[in-house]
Amino acid sequence: MNVFKKIGGGVRFLWKRCRAFTITGTSLIALLLAVNLIILQVPLISNTFNTIFGEGGRVLQSGDPGTAEYFTPTEGIGTKSDALAAANAVNERSCAEGFVLLKNDGALPLGNYDKISVFGMNSVDLVYGGTGSAEKDSGDSVDLYKSLADSGIAYNPELKRFYDNQKAAGKGRPKSPSMGDILTGFATGELALSEYAGGLDAYVGDYTDAALMVVSRIGGEAYDLPTMSLDTPGRNDGTEHYLELDDNEEALLEALCAEDSQFDNVILLINCGTSMELGFLRDDGRFNGKLKGALWVGTTGGTGMEALGRILIGAVNPSGRLVDTYAADFTQTPSYKNFGTNNGQGNTYFVSGTEQNAHFVDYEEGIYVGYRYYETRGAGDEKWYDQNVVYPFGYGLSYTDFSWEIEDSSGIQNVSVSKDGKYTIRIRVTNNGVYPGKDVVQLYGHAPYTEGGIEKSEVVLLDFAKTKVIQAGGADYDVVELTFDPYYLASYDYQGVKAPGGGYVLEAGQGYKLYVSRNAHDRAMEIPFRVDADIFFNEAVAEGYAVENRFDDVSGHIETYFTRSDWSATFPTAPTEEDRAVGQELIDSMSLEAYIGSGTEVDLDKPWYSARKPRQKRSPMDYGSTEYKLYDLIGKSYDDPLWDKLLNQLTYGEMRYLIGTGNFNTAELKGIGKPKTTDPDGPAGFTNFMTVIDTTATVYDTCFYASECVIAATWNVELAEEMGKAVGDEALVGNERGDGRPYSGWYAPAVNIHRNPFGGRNWEYYSEDSFLSGRMAAQVIQGAKSRGVYTYVKHFAVNDQETHRDANGLITWLSEQSLREIYLRPFEMAVKEGGSSAMMSSFNRIGTVWAGGSYELLTDILRGEWGFQGAVVTDYNTNAYMYPDQMIRAGGDIDLMQDKQPSASGEVVTASHQTAIRRAAKNILFTVVNSSAMNGMGEGIVYRDTLPPWQTFMYAVDAAAAAALIAWGALAVRKGRKKEAAECCFM
Repeated sequence: MNVFKKIGGGVRFLWKRCRAFTITGTSLIALLLAVNLIILQVPLISNTFNTIFGEGGRVLQSGDPGTAEYFTPTEGIGTKSDALAAANAVNERSCAEGFVLLKNDGALPLGNYDKISVFGMNSVDLVYGGTGSAEKDSGDSVDLYKSLADSGIAYNPELKRFYDNQKAAGKGRPKSPSMGDILTGFATGELALSEYAGGLDAYVGDYTDAALMVVSRIGGEAYDLPTMSLDTPGRNDGTEHYLELDDNEEALLEALCAEDSQFDNVILLINCGTSMELGFLRDDGRFNGKLKGALWVGTTGGTGMEALGRILIGAVNPSGRLVDTYAADFTQTPSYKNFGTNNGQGNTYFVSGTEQNAHFVDYEEGIYVGYRYYETRGAGDEKWYDQNVVYPFGYGLSYTDFSWEIEDSSGIQNVSVSKDGKYTIRIRVTNNGVYPGKDVVQLYGHAPYTEGGIEKSEVVLLDFAKTKVIQAGGADYDVVELTFDPYYLASYDYQGVKAPGGGYVLEAGQGYKLYVSRNAHDRAMEIPFRVDADIFFNEAVAEGYAVENRFDDVSGHIETYFTRSDWSATFPTAPTEEDRAVGQELIDSMSLEAYIGSGTEVDLDKPWYSARKPRQKRSPMDYGSTEYKLYDLIGKSYDDPLWDKLLNQLTYGEMRYLIGTGNFNTAELKGIGKPKTTDPDGPAGFTNFMTVIDTTATVYDTCFYASECVIAATWNVELAEEMGKAVGDEALVGNERGDGRPYSGWYAPAVNIHRNPFGGRNWEYYSEDSFLSGRMAAQVIQGAKSRGVYTYVKHFAVNDQETHRDANGLITWLSEQSLREIYLRPFEMAVKEGGSSAMMSSFNRIGTVWAGGSYELLTDILRGEWGFQGAVVTDYNTNAYMYPDQMIRAGGDIDLMQDKQPSASGEVVTASHQTAIRRAAKNILFTVVNSSAMNGMGEGIVYRDTLPPWQTFMYAVDAAAAAALIAWGALAVRKGRKKEAAECCFM
């Protein structure tokens, strides 16, 4: 009994003396465990932590991964550093061929001993790329001055020191805008002449052989460039816009070209990812004949600027060509009045005077985008053309002179073309000048127009080719082949003039021509042909589909489109208050219920309707017990019966998780041996904008490529494919220091259109032209695909404006002709020519239907008409209107979010919904099984997962807290015993 009394007394003693400690400690432990449990068990949180702080790894337990290498890198590339060095070299070649010489009155190339002065505040703060999700750190990029020094050009160190000091003092270009900003102005950061103490001459010294003046402009995701300049330093009134020189730039240029200036050779360097107003380059009188050179370099990525010095000294002959029309006055561009916030007029709808959460853009210009407008309106009127176009699409100069002659055009000249014919023209290019160099030969087609009929551009780009380096002197030459595919000259007849219900048609006629051209305007050779009878292109790739109108309601919203039948009367105008006043039914049509139905009517009479539920596993998967593994499907077709057997092993919960957690990855499904994949952004190279700790990042030490506008300006399809292969080699090395996995997916290329020069993301897209965009993208895709990378081509579709793109989804109105011929064509070529097995849908709406939830877009056109097989991911989905349930029904597959699953409540409501879930899961698995993600995956190869670093850290914190708590408790007990003993002795 005495023993039990002592034990009882001890318990009472501990409770009496340590009650506060026990309550506090228990609460603390409970809190830590609860936090841990929430973070680890809630996918939204744990997946976010993985993205931000890094993921776990995997350790080989058994088997030989070397027996399952389905994709291998270029020979000699085995490490991260190998891949980066090779990629940087490709990037430098891209810039060497992508920089465009716009003007040269003998100033270039520079002499071997020339000493130059570099002017412009932005010469020490170049723009290397854009901002946003595809942004990469430019801190270690090759700058202008390193490029000059590496090419042996002596630059003025005093002037550079002056600009560096000004930058250190906080002057220069301000911080780039934040995502979502609506700009009414943005400063260039150029200094006023008054800030050059003592005048320009005080900084020049003997560096007077040439003056290089730098002009820079930014661009970025989720904002468009300002079409006005309200409250902007360096602007004299609000009528000026961002893409023309500001007052300080003009003053500096005029001072450099003044009669008493020390410079006779002034060269302008244009560091901008879009076009600029450059009419002043033609005004020699204004600049006393001293403005002798101009070079567009776009935005060059990490190492691309290295090419500049070599071009300036003539070691490289510039061969780039423009990807946009450089108009004299951007305010007269047909899309100008219907862009952004419509120049401050507003782009928001009202219902009965109440502003709605509904923003819109009208593509009133129809097909007349870029050169399609200027070449058509200027046809036969050179005076108008010269007044309105500074440099045509496809323009670019060289240091040498090339001559062309047709070697063979017999297959097309004066013949009637057939529907399935592919016609080849061979052009012999000879270098008659004094510098070796490359030339670009462009092929345009002309179709006769009938007034009031189907709208047609005067010319349309049909093909192009770049020569090898041809040696100077007239003895060396190259022969290039151009191919004419009649499909690319056909017009989409959405009004049924010749094709009832819509379709592509090449109308019968005699006035057809092919132009072998130096650019969209300067034609070197003409090849006539004819079409004896109307040719229709309405066959789809997938069985059961036909090419036909899908968006009559969208086309019909705009009453009058721009037409060449009456340029003046139909020139696009900004929306009026009356245009912005709509009925409630239009707003209601934006809802999920309006698209998929509601109540008992959900899915009924919809094209995705299914009456029968598919077979599916009902209990959680027993890991390792499944009969079929994903690697069993390697090399199998999409229709192979084995797919059903594999899918039958999955639960709806597992498939929903796969669909709803596509945050720069696809999820792991251990039971069927599907590995987790890493799918980074973006068009300028692999990146993950959410990563915050470099040492644990999954994506790191990857090439910062030049912007896509520079890649397109090379007009070199072989070089585009090289870029894709370089990306693929980097992907295969992948996360070398972490889980060892490759980067299997890539959120690129981006193929939206430079509809307007003020597009904030023009740097990230190829061109104003659909064919050039599609052809270059297809080559990049082929290169990446050869290394096992699936490319999420983005943003599908008509995401050509950043303003309000995701503010409940920008409502986009346009004709189906312009949709088909311009905005969808690059995506079509990416699928048909590039073989892409992945696509990214867009934030905006087509009409009132979210693009990522449009059955017409994702199923009828993409999968049906074009035959696409693969996965479609949404754009980053934090928006309420981007419903996963709508997405899977429409033909989308992956939600780009940490955890936003279809039927988030867990209830699978209809057979149609279940069928859509199963189909989406299959599309994801089909894309992954044909990629580098399967490297190292096969029979007998087993891996063990390791914890992410942040989880290890959390467990360590928990352990430390528990240890501290125990130590605290022990100390409290010890003190309590001493106090009790002292009290006993005193008593």
